[in-house]
Amino acid sequence: MNDNSKQINEWQDKLKHSFDNEAKLHDYLIETMDNFLYRYLETNESKDLKTYEIAPYIYGAESFESSMVEALKISEPATKSGIMELAKTVPKAQKPTIKLRLQTKIKELTPERGHLVITASVNWDFPQYMDKTKVTFKEVDFKYTDLNQFRKELALKLEAACELFT
Repeated sequence: MNDNSKQINEWQDKLKHSFDNEAKLHDYLIETMDNFLYRYLETNESKDLKTYEIAPYIYGAESFESSMVEALKISEPATKSGIMELAKTVPKAQKPTIKLRLQTKIKELTPERGHLVITASVNWDFPQYMDKTKVTFKEVDFKYTDLNQFRKELALKLEAACELFT
């Protein structure tokens, strides 16, 4: 075995060991999501966001944005139109706010394979946030068949979902 393949094998063993159980995979998922919360969901109202268990096997966080100037930076057409309608119809004194959410549903998470459904959403149904017609979603289905793929692609899949916020 040459030095290169020996080095590659050692690196793969190290990678396997660093993610050799579901708890370590879970921790990596949460840490990675926390970085995206900081980048995409943090607002003046919602700071220091941390990923938490929203429901069984669903992890994520929500934030609120009351600055319509900031909210209108979202370029997705249906979302932008909904936020403009909110800004026009709710008096500024009532502090109209949109709700941003990033979540990951764990369908399977093992070192050998996994299936995650990552969803970003923007909700402008102020103040109840119940009307499903006033929400846009971007969902990314992520399946992996080895640790290397999980480690390399998780951030890319989160980034793809978070495009909704830009």
